[in-house]
Amino acid sequence: MNLTKSTYTLIYDPLDQQVSFEGILRLVSPNDVNEIYSYLVDIHNRIQGTFRLNFRRLRYINAAGVKALSLFVKYAQVKNKLTLHIIASGVIAWSERVLPNLCQIWDKVEYTVYDHNFYKSQEIIEDGEFIPLLRNQTRIIWPLEKEVLIKHGLKKGSRVADICCGCGDTPLLISRELQPSFLLGIDHSKAAIDYARSSQKQFNINNAEFQRGDATTLMMSDNSFDFVLCRLSLQIFSQPDLILKELIRITKPGGRIYTLCEEYDTIIGYPESATIRETYRLASEYGDDMGMDLRQGKKLFNMLADAKLEDIMVDHITVDTNNANREAFSKVVESWRHFSVYTIGDSLGLTDKQKATLKAGYDAQLRTIRSPYGYTTWGMVACSGRKPIR
Repeated sequence: MNLTKSTYTLIYDPLDQQVSFEGILRLVSPNDVNEIYSYLVDIHNRIQGTFRLNFRRLRYINAAGVKALSLFVKYAQVKNKLTLHIIASGVIAWSERVLPNLCQIWDKVEYTVYDHNFYKSQEIIEDGEFIPLLRNQTRIIWPLEKEVLIKHGLKKGSRVADICCGCGDTPLLISRELQPSFLLGIDHSKAAIDYARSSQKQFNINNAEFQRGDATTLMMSDNSFDFVLCRLSLQIFSQPDLILKELIRITKPGGRIYTLCEEYDTIIGYPESATIRETYRLASEYGDDMGMDLRQGKKLFNMLADAKLEDIMVDHITVDTNNANREAFSKVVESWRHFSVYTIGDSLGLTDKQKATLKAGYDAQLRTIRSPYGYTTWGMVACSGRKPIR
């Protein structure tokens, strides 16, 4: 029971008693307003309990569209048989400004911003203070990952999307050095997207664009990109399969979906092996408590195979004291130490003793990096698959 027009679609899901609004709701005539109103009234009269109105995929609504919704809320108020639940998205500019007004009409209108508590570590990951950590990591990953991306099928002239692109360093490097025809970077963090746009302007890069977005509900058409990336991000979300589903949806048949995740079980060091391993074991467990999976890398092959992708490729990217600048590597570990011991430690309420134990391994790894005789690693798994043509 859907309502489909040239610029918008309303999709009814009877299992959730939910209407999802998608596209651009720019109504013109009184007949347009009445059509939306009548559609919602018809569903209202068939159900009991809670009626959900989901606006996470609606890019825009005009005054006439708001009028249709207001008329429906007033109708529901008169009938007084349902509770209405409005679901908004924080990445859509008009959403939090317009939709709360519907709650003023009737006290049985509930309102939720879906992505305000998107994932457990959202507040700290999306803070602007996280950007230096991302930049330090890119400095030592990119020289290794560039060749892996080419091997996995990122070609000159490709149409590319980088989902959960962070502060934009990697997509801008791709834009400059691998020369896609177009690259779209999406991230939920306003601070990260602002930084990416500033960098793009500074370096005069014209084949890229950055937007805020929800990785589980992308505002993109099906089958739009030749190559879709999601780097060091699936490990942060408690339901990475929801993101993978969207990555696959926006990829063209025959195109590739590329994922990269850390694998803390592969981090080693010498000579202080035991201390380093204990810290990364603890960091993985504390990550679990924050809704992260820092051992996600080993699971990517299974995840992509289960999603029915074809021609799956796997590569290990290992940053170590032999292939990375030791000073740059030190800065990365210093960033991890602060983030893990203090940012996450404070969030989880770790004791001083627990923080000291956690800090000891990072300190040992830093001594290893700074010693000309020390050896240590940071391991990731890159895994990509082709979207079936059929």
